[in-house]
Amino acid sequence: MEQRTVLIISENRSDHLILADCLGRAVPARFQLAASEAMERPLEALLDPTIDVVIMAYGRESEYLLRLAQKNQATVPIILLLDETEENLSAQLRELGAQDYLLRSQLQDALVHRVLDYAIQLKSARDRIQQLSNRDSLTGVLNRVGFRAHMERAMERSERYGFNTALLYINMDQFSNINDHYGEADGDLLIKTISRRLINKLRSTDSIARIGGDEFAVVLEDVSSIADVEMIAEKMLKSITAPMILSEQQVSIDASIGAAIYPDDGTEFSDLVDFARSAMQQAKAITGSKFVRYSEQLSFDHGGATSLAAELRTAVRKNQFELHYQPRIDLATGRLVGLEALLRWNHPEKGMIYPGEFIAACEDMGLMRTIGYQVIQHACSAQVWIEEQGIRDVDVAVNISFSQFQDDRFVDIVKDIVKRCGTDASKMEFELTETTILNSPDAIKQRMDELRLLGISFSLDDFGTGFSQLSHLTELPISALKIDACFVRDLPANPHQEAVCTMIIEMARRLGMVVVAEGAETYEQVEYLREQRCQQVQGFYYSPAIPLQQLPRFIDDLHFKRRDPMFS
Repeated sequence: MEQRTVLIISENRSDHLILADCLGRAVPARFQLAASEAMERPLEALLDPTIDVVIMAYGRESEYLLRLAQKNQATVPIILLLDETEENLSAQLRELGAQDYLLRSQLQDALVHRVLDYAIQLKSARDRIQQLSNRDSLTGVLNRVGFRAHMERAMERSERYGFNTALLYINMDQFSNINDHYGEADGDLLIKTISRRLINKLRSTDSIARIGGDEFAVVLEDVSSIADVEMIAEKMLKSITAPMILSEQQVSIDASIGAAIYPDDGTEFSDLVDFARSAMQQAKAITGSKFVRYSEQLSFDHGGATSLAAELRTAVRKNQFELHYQPRIDLATGRLVGLEALLRWNHPEKGMIYPGEFIAACEDMGLMRTIGYQVIQHACSAQVWIEEQGIRDVDVAVNISFSQFQDDRFVDIVKDIVKRCGTDASKMEFELTETTILNSPDAIKQRMDELRLLGISFSLDDFGTGFSQLSHLTELPISALKIDACFVRDLPANPHQEAVCTMIIEMARRLGMVVVAEGAETYEQVEYLREQRCQQVQGFYYSPAIPLQQLPRFIDDLHFKRRDPMFS
């Protein structure tokens, strides 16, 4: 049976003799006394991981040692040895971290053994719970909580012993394509495989954490130079990019690694994480697997993806993105009932740039969360402005990416934006794609339920172009389906598109959902959709996306068009 080490702290020699005899009579034999020199440095002994339990005689320094143990986050169970029990005293000592007590007059073998066994078992259970709370359930490596605690301890050791600690921030390139193509199970398998490969490249003093879906952080303690860090990072990249088998197919994936060094690059935990992540984003702008060390002077070549990356960061910093709004028209009344907020990049030299030219790069560089929150804020402000113009019953729809929904702070930030802008949340609609939902359906549903309580509604965009899992329509709080423009383009001449459109319209009607057709450009398309009882349309037939300031004029024009049989 495993031997448990017991430390006795007492100035009374008889305490040691009596307890030593008592522990020696345990059956089976499971206790051994700590070396006598451990008592000379009690604080170090309380922090010694080889000691399983402490019996401390209550005296002048007991409260001081208990406070010191708490301050230094000692986890060893402490049993106090008392002459007599006083309710107030024992309660006070428990508040200071003592787990239990023994009375000198009642040191029977069975009682002492039971108290020590219970204390050790309780500590083991707490350690297990702590370990689980600090570990990622998929890979078994540290999670965000465990990573922060370990990084902060590494920074303390660096300061105490005068060595450098490196933080590596690792992101898989285009990981969402793996999930989309092979499914979540193979996506999880890829992450577990990469985790094992990274662990195999670590030294005994290093640690690894999974801090996001496809993001890892590695803490490298006692690194002598940036050359050593780069060498380790290159080994990791080579290991990550080695082919693996998913669904009987050979697959490989690139990765980007950014590094920040403590204390050279920063002395605060949050700064180091931001700097390492910034360097990783710089690395993602370069084709293939790559490593970049953080520098305030990081610069880019004037060409290709690197130039685009630099310009996009400038665009985010200088708020060059703006929203145009495409009207959504009710086919029964011809009235404006909604607006879809569409992102535009107002480039200072190239003019207006459409999202197809930059959204993918923003996703790869990790900018979509920041841009996404800017979009939500602008759209919420737009909803308030629309109300102020006396325009009633018009919803504002915003496209939400998976990277936004993946953010643990998403719901709280949205609530804060709605509150600060004074927005009527019941007039806000979030548009999701099937791909977004498939990435993490349970987490998506939880966030949707929280936002629905705020009043926000949801529509399913590009319906029919993805996996079209019908369970999403019954399990998620979706109130509208949007028929993708590819099913409207050749109406009413294309029988296949007719079949798809009528099926979606009828299904939505039976489910009590609004159906919106996108990409309506001709009178014939609009008439066909009206005949099939499609409720709403948007497209160039009525209007392209326009700046918000042009909305009142559009409504005036719409009023006159409603008198024209071509538009009514």
